[in-house]
Amino acid sequence: MGITLVTGAAGFIGSHLSEALTKSGRKVRGLVQHNSLNIDFLKDTGAEVVYGDILDKESVKSALEGVDSVFHLAANVRPTKWIYSRTGLLEEFNKVNCEGTKVLADAAKGKVKSFVFYSSIAAAGVGPMLDETSTTMPETDYGMSKRNAEEYLSALHKNEGFPVKMVRPGSVYGARNRNMGLLYKFFDLNFCPTIGTGDNTLPFTYVENLIKATLLIEEKGLAGEKYFVTEDPVSMRDFANGSAAAMDRKLCGFYLPTGFMFGSLLFKEALERLLFMRLFPMRMDVRLESVKIASGNWICSNAKLKKLGYTPAVSFGESLVRTVKWYKDNGVV
Repeated sequence: MGITLVTGAAGFIGSHLSEALTKSGRKVRGLVQHNSLNIDFLKDTGAEVVYGDILDKESVKSALEGVDSVFHLAANVRPTKWIYSRTGLLEEFNKVNCEGTKVLADAAKGKVKSFVFYSSIAAAGVGPMLDETSTTMPETDYGMSKRNAEEYLSALHKNEGFPVKMVRPGSVYGARNRNMGLLYKFFDLNFCPTIGTGDNTLPFTYVENLIKATLLIEEKGLAGEKYFVTEDPVSMRDFANGSAAAMDRKLCGFYLPTGFMFGSLLFKEALERLLFMRLFPMRMDVRLESVKIASGNWICSNAKLKKLGYTPAVSFGESLVRTVKWYKDNGVV
């Protein structure tokens, strides 16, 4: 049995995937950057840890030695600065998410039997009922960069038979996701700020279910295909109330009117056009599209995944309980 390479192995999702792979008896090599933090957990799984950068062809070549399967998770997911030129953020995302994927895929050609690429629902765009055949219309720079990578990999499969399968996770929650810690701190205060009423449906994905789906896609999915991985439709209100209930809290909602948000962001974007730049307060991509996403219905069908025989490993209610337990056990709330 060859080695399984996981890029982004020290991250939230990558650490769960590496753990599952090593528990299944596979020999795992985790590719992490030199400045990666909190890699002790990855080492504890028994995975081999190697340092490198997917933009560095030599380190990628070295990481692929003896590898017969790849899970590519490494990505840039949020702005690193507060101010960018008009095209600066897309260029930054494309550098890692698209160009880095090209470097890795080109180096893996003819060497691996399986290449699973972690894309995102953001590559598809936003809509009330999307499936894998829907026209891709990403709303964000991150989504555009992931779509660009998908298109490159799809062409590589079509033209050269590259064995790629593409996973499109929803908004992933669960243990080790510190980026959602602030939201759970709000829940702990009986408080949930939402844009609109919170009755809109959003595509959530529990991390343990995502890992189960990923391994199923690797085993049974078709090369060249994309697969949405999301829970069955759930509203933001139900997600928030369920999380709060798992903390023995009851939420007092605070709703930001969409009209007020639209007005504020119209002013922000007019200022950006005047200054020929884009602003990202607290390194967050807050735009009109963000409000549309947060307040509208966004459903990505998981029917294609279910045709492979997928059923969730953990129920929605239990997933919220497990997530809250991790936040409490690790002092986040």
